[in-house]
Amino acid sequence: MVRMSAVILASLVVLGCSREAPTPIPQQGVVALSEQFTGDFALIDTNGEAASDEDFAGKVMLVYFGFTHCPDVCPGDVGVMSAALNELGEDAAEIAPIFISVDPERDTPAVMAEYFAFDDRIIALTGSVEAAKAARTGYKLFAQKVTLPDSALEYTVEHGRFFYIADRAGQPQYAVVGGVSPAELAAILRRSIKAKQ
Repeated sequence: MVRMSAVILASLVVLGCSREAPTPIPQQGVVALSEQFTGDFALIDTNGEAASDEDFAGKVMLVYFGFTHCPDVCPGDVGVMSAALNELGEDAAEIAPIFISVDPERDTPAVMAEYFAFDDRIIALTGSVEAAKAARTGYKLFAQKVTLPDSALEYTVEHGRFFYIADRAGQPQYAVVGGVSPAELAAILRRSIKAKQ
């Protein structure tokens, strides 16, 4: 079972505690999305209950695609998500932070529940292979299995690395390239929270 490393958990504490002057929105790595990005999904949560994009209407959605067996990139980005929520303070209540698995065959609801036990604010979603693919299609996200013949893991999943931000109606507005800081991600989210619908 892949677990959040002590390094990542420690970084959440450090990154989530900054209360300096407001961080400007990054000038690069933030892409405005067209209406061709639907953001539709119909998956299940860690309790096995149905969860769709419509369930989060009225909130700004922060959506990230990844998988629990990812050795480094996904845990780091999940840490950024968590720390960005800390940065937002009370405004975090306006956000639906969602993690969608690109590896539903291994990422069962039980696996996802254990992986995200460190932060119950993050809504972890999985589903059938077909449902997961449909969710990626709504965000036009690339993901592909890559065989690892000499590894006990058997395969990994290569996938796009983006934080997607959808407005309160569920329409994806921005794709933020992974690698931003928690403060930068929080600044983008604040703008979306304040945006008129």
